[in-house]
Amino acid sequence: MGADEHLPSGRKLRWLWFIHWGTMVALFCAYLATVVSPATFSWLAFAGLAYPLIFLVHVLLTTLWLVLRYRVRSIVAVVVLLVGWGVHDDFFGISNGEASAKWDVKVMTYNVRVFDLYNWSDGSRMRDSIFNLLDAEQPDIICFQEFYHTNKKGVFETRDTLIQFLPTKYYHEKYTHKMVGEQFFGVATFSKYPILERGSIPFVNDENNFCIWIDVSINGNRVRVYNAHLASIRFDYDDYGFIKDENKRNWEGAARIGKRMGLAFEKRAAQVAAILEHMDQSPYPVIFGCDMNDSPVSFSYHCLEQSLTDAFIESGTGIGQTYAGDFPSFRIDYLFTSPTIQPTEVKVIRKKFSDHYPLVAKFRVGDGGH
Repeated sequence: MGADEHLPSGRKLRWLWFIHWGTMVALFCAYLATVVSPATFSWLAFAGLAYPLIFLVHVLLTTLWLVLRYRVRSIVAVVVLLVGWGVHDDFFGISNGEASAKWDVKVMTYNVRVFDLYNWSDGSRMRDSIFNLLDAEQPDIICFQEFYHTNKKGVFETRDTLIQFLPTKYYHEKYTHKMVGEQFFGVATFSKYPILERGSIPFVNDENNFCIWIDVSINGNRVRVYNAHLASIRFDYDDYGFIKDENKRNWEGAARIGKRMGLAFEKRAAQVAAILEHMDQSPYPVIFGCDMNDSPVSFSYHCLEQSLTDAFIESGTGIGQTYAGDFPSFRIDYLFTSPTIQPTEVKVIRKKFSDHYPLVAKFRVGDGGH
């Protein structure tokens, strides 16, 4: 049997070229998702979400045309790939693998899913596992999202426990919910440096998400640290059933989830705009830890990346997925900095104590601080 017999027939190749055209159109839509606000065309954001799969199919088909020496098809496919180079560069971290021995501050951002309070995975055990992880890492600043604290003695006293075994004795909290029994849910930033000033950024028509900030002095350089939890899709029981159970999948469920996702894309774009507006007024360089709930191929990410440095892209390797839940895995947690603050080492800790993995980075704080 000759080698040519293993090659696709002319008819199959025509169909593959037709499929590839559709893939390239989808890839262009993903590129556009980074520069067109979801408030204008929310459907483009879905292409950005599907980018990893679209990119993979495009690369495989491009490789096929190169191997088969289809010159025109290869050129078209490679040009489409190069047009989106900036998007690819934002998605994949390519570090030289050499972490600098010199650093000034170690920062962690971590959505702890209320420390597994509701016993999704054995509550107290998971909480203690998170505490052990934090104890091992000893970050100087921690940005918590979905933070939980209660004032009831002896019952899940997360704040007091953290202060006892970590150097981060100073904290700033803001809660979206306060429940019966002195229970609090929200975001919190813990710091080993005294907090010089603090505040928050409310989001219009959204009481479930917001951003907080603190000013600290790191080796004589004043830095403003932001911590945000941006709008999530807020799936309900039926939505999770649609995702997990094939028997519950129907057009009605798909439309319901699509609508929820579209609204979340729009909310996050507005929330990022509010944060950037506040950052523009900051007299100090910034560090921004967040659960953004958006992938790197999104309008929200692109807006932030225009003026800030993504620590993972600067010093990380791979795609750095931080979401560990039921939905397909993405990098949705970030540490951004002003250009004068240089990331020297970044890692995602692949320990599933929450539905997010913690992201940790070390930074050099430059002369831009005051």
